[in-house]
Amino acid sequence: MSDTMIAMELIHADNLTPDQVMLGDLIKVDEDIVEVIFIESDSTGDNYDIQTENEFGEKEVTQYAYTDLIPLYVFTEEE
Repeated sequence: MSDTMIAMELIHADNLTPDQVMLGDLIKVDEDIVEVIFIESDSTGDNYDIQTENEFGEKEVTQYAYTDLIPLYVFTEEE
């Protein structure tokens, strides 16, 4: 049996509006790629609060308008 090294590369996959973002998504906030852990919209649906967590466990809430575009990142495998 041969050993295989699989390299995971993080790539920009799409730009999403806040209503398309899901829990567990990896998004770019400022210069960091962070995981979405909570999403809440106001009663009008015009503003979204998205809570994220970075690789150090630090949490942050960012507010987005419904028209904002949020960069989505995904891992791809390379052998």
